[in-house]
Parts: sequence; C-alpha cells; structure tokens
Amino acid sequence: MDKKYSDSLMPSGIGTSFCLILAAFIAAGAAAGFLLNDSDDFQQLGGISLLAVFLALLAGPALYNKRKSRFEKDREVLEEYNGAGTIQGLRGVFFRLLIYEDGIEIRAFYHRYFIPYNRIQKLSIRENNFSTVLNFPTGIDKIPDRIVSSSSGFQAISLIIQRKTKPGHL
Repeated sequence: MDKKYSDSLMPSGIGTSFCLILAAFIAAGAAAGFLLNDSDDFQQLGGISLLAVFLALLAGPALYNKRKSRFEKDREVLEEYNGAGTIQGLRGVFFRLLIYEDGIEIRAFYHRYFIPYNRIQKLSIRENNFSTVLNFPTGIDKIPDRIVSSSSGFQAISLIIQRKTKPGHL
C-alpha cells in the first residue's frame, strides 16, 4: 500500500481489518471463558468483553475518524459527508468523505485514504433502486475505488466529486 495515499493503522483492507479484530476478540473471549470457567469472581466478564468489542468496532473508529488526518492538516475541507454503505466489500461500514480542492479523503474503520482528482481514471455514478454507486478507479494499489450508499446526501456529494473531476476543473 502506498503511504502517500494511505494513513491507516492496519496494513490490510477495511474488511480484512474488521474481521481480524472481531476474530481476535472472539478468541480472547473464548480463552478467558476457558481459563476462568470455574471462577465465580468474574461473573461480569461477558459484559465487559461485549463492551470492549463495541468500543473497538464501532465507537473507536468513529472517534478516530473525527480527528484530523495528515491529509487534512494542510487542506481546507470544502464539503464533508458522514454515512454508511459498502467499501472494499464490507457492508454496513460507517464512512466519512471529505472533499478538498485537490482530492477526496475517505475515512472508514481505522483507515484513511486520500485520492487526488488527477489519479481518478474514470468516474461514474450509477443509481439503483435503493442506492448510489460511486466508481472511481485510480490504479493505486489497495485503495478503495468504489463506494455504495443509499442516502440522498451521498448522491449530492457524488455530484460534487463528479464536477471536481471534470477535465476543465483541474
């Protein structure tokens, strides 16, 4: 993964990272259950484990993606969109799109990606019955090139990105 375009805590993609963290919590919970099976002192361990999973999978990424990234430090945010959809094969992911003068930033889970408009090879917006699909192949390895969301706000942000990628704009 090219560090010029990625500012992620984990080297794998969004879906893989989610599954790895979930598997780690399941394994840790199973290990704790086996080790503390006969102990009555840890009756609330299941609730504490569930809270830790909730924080790591939902609250943690939301807080992480509210903080400024290294891409945002020298740029002015023109538009921003917070929503849920599908990115890199992971459905139901909460993501954040930030529109800058020179590109877009995608924040999802513990990953942040910057895509300059001049790297987008061909932008297409397809509207289905229930969702909007934004395709933007870049040729950059392991960077998302497709986002699907069902919100009308996502439709509007897609049109802004389309205007920014027109040849005369750059």
